Amino acid sequence: MKRSRDDVWAVIVDVLLELRPEEGLVRDEIHHELCLGEGLDFSSVDAIHLMITLEDRLGGRLGLERLVLRDGEYVGDLALGRLHDFLCQQLGAR
Repeated sequence: MKRSRDDVWAVIVDVLLELRPEEGLVRDEIHHELCLGEGLDFSSVDAIHLMITLEDRLGGRLGLERLVLRDGEYVGDLALGRLHDFLCQQLGAR
């Protein structure tokens, strides 16, 4: 069964809340413009943990390295909206 864009967003938010309970994140404060580094203070290790957890929850390899690597270098920061769009594209979510 294909997931909707809303389903994918819900998984992203749920995983963020689970990975960062000490941050006091509130579901309604997580939005597409929020960035992993600047907004959530994620380190590269945190980002990798997020990506692995998302792949586990969403059904296996999703090629997330294509999102976070550009010309062999890690991107500086990643907005949740960009992550959401990428996942939806990979999953064929509408």
